[in-house]
Amino acid sequence: MVPIHGELTAGGESIVLLAGGPDFAVAVAAKSLQTLTPLFSKSDPPGALTVPATWPAVVQLAACFGDFWLPGPRLQAWINDRAAERVAPALTISYVPPAGLTPYPWQTEGAALIAATGKALITDEPGTGKTMTTILGLVERALHAPGHNPVFPVLVIAPASVVDPWVSAWNAWAPMLTAVAYRGPKRKALLGTADVYVTSYDTARIDATEMNGKNISPLRDLAPRAVVIDECHMIKNQQAARSKAVRRLTKHADAVVALSGTPITHHPGDLWPTLAAIEHDAWPARERWVRRYCQVLPGEYDDDILGLLPAHEDEFRLALLGQLRRVSKADVLADLPPKVHSVRTVELPAKWRKAYDDMETQMLAELPDTGNGVEELAVMSTLAKMTRLNQLASAPARVDVTTETKLNEQTGELEDREHVTVTLQAPSWKVDALLEILAERPGQPVVAFAPSKQLIKLAGAAAAAEGLKVGYLTGDVTGAARSEVVASFQRGELDLICVTTGAGGVGITLTAASTCVFLQRPWSFVEASQAEDRLHRIGAEGHASIEVIDIVAKNTIDSRVRAVLRERGQQLADLLQDPRIASEVLGGTSTATTDNAAA
Repeated sequence: MVPIHGELTAGGESIVLLAGGPDFAVAVAAKSLQTLTPLFSKSDPPGALTVPATWPAVVQLAACFGDFWLPGPRLQAWINDRAAERVAPALTISYVPPAGLTPYPWQTEGAALIAATGKALITDEPGTGKTMTTILGLVERALHAPGHNPVFPVLVIAPASVVDPWVSAWNAWAPMLTAVAYRGPKRKALLGTADVYVTSYDTARIDATEMNGKNISPLRDLAPRAVVIDECHMIKNQQAARSKAVRRLTKHADAVVALSGTPITHHPGDLWPTLAAIEHDAWPARERWVRRYCQVLPGEYDDDILGLLPAHEDEFRLALLGQLRRVSKADVLADLPPKVHSVRTVELPAKWRKAYDDMETQMLAELPDTGNGVEELAVMSTLAKMTRLNQLASAPARVDVTTETKLNEQTGELEDREHVTVTLQAPSWKVDALLEILAERPGQPVVAFAPSKQLIKLAGAAAAAEGLKVGYLTGDVTGAARSEVVASFQRGELDLICVTTGAGGVGITLTAASTCVFLQRPWSFVEASQAEDRLHRIGAEGHASIEVIDIVAKNTIDSRVRAVLRERGQQLADLLQDPRIASEVLGGTSTATTDNAAA
């Protein structure tokens, strides 16, 4: 291989590559870089190629060319400067928060990291205070070199449930700034009135629209200099409209901070949309990133990502040096109480036992053969049916079936489509078990979780009928009302807060309670863990333990899904690609049995 010379352009935006041979030699050598993330373009002088000047680019160039990689003096100085800020960032910050607010040491260290690079992926475990870390880091970056590190306006994109908590946090930790919740029909009038705008993913998707290549986006017109992506695992699907909107909003930002205690929910491929949002020039093509860094199992329609490629794992970690940070609660919150898990088993009444068994038997019979010729499941249809079954395991239900005739646009034929509506009714055997748990803990606040709003409402109504003070966090409780419910619970004014995991499973603090009860588990291991961490976080140090109680209906989908998710730590939707797992969940042959038989 010929030597490959690299030099930084005068403006510092690009690295020019030249080979120590004929003009075309660098292009030949660049074949070694066909999986390199940055995209090449031709440059002067003839035969040269350019690549964006990013830290991941120089890491990949050095890894590909080894001793043949020869950075020029200007580029070497740039590499030395970048390495210094990434290898040994400051551990302290100069910004002093208002009186009475003192950050933890790991929050200060994380803030220093954000201030140093402006491009960070903070994956600290849920409950360690990533919000404060981020605010301190961006304020410090603005103070450190105001002429060179523009930060304001800041745009925070977060789940709707935590828009108000983010505004409150900015007001508390940086009161010299104006922070507003960017939402509602009159939200565009807020543009230009604040330093910090906090909005939801849905609003960001709507207000970062691009039609026919034209920008009609008020949020893009805002031109935020810094963007915060809270719960960034929510953009893991690169094709989703919210993910595309976030990448559009971050593309020209000077600072991007992504936050998630659970950045990978399926496989390392989940990371690429976040990496591209943080630093688009460094990670512009998912396919190239996957080829270089991921272990892949080829599939008929798409490849399955199994994990990071061992040969390139160290290189990938070096490419994220000084940008990726994770601390665990066990390491930094020594006084945090342990989680104690337990199960309360309930029996279905005879009438509903038969109804449940009949529905489960029918579903099991409709599954495809699990022999060698396994056909791919219609996963969403199966999930919908299992959801109805899960409802029937929780409470009496009225099932209404209607048929609608619609034109199939693909076949041009009319088809009858069945719509099934399940309405839960009192009394629920699971709610009865919850009332027993509440009676055992008089005066102690409790959190009840379930994906089903119907079941949550039944639980709240039953508790209120017993004279208990109840609050709700569901999708129809928004804005100030949501914040007031959380505040009331934290002040000790409520005995029970009933929370749907979709509306309140992330970003909020419910540390007034030491007990949470799952009436139903969400069908995602990560989502369930996130919900538990509403209690198990900073502020829970005064509790002896955090008790997590699952109310499980005996011999139902309840216990089987719980076991499958605990064993595999994934989402049920992914696991159902294997019909054997669907069979196991429905009480058929287990995967362990079929695997042993195959062996």
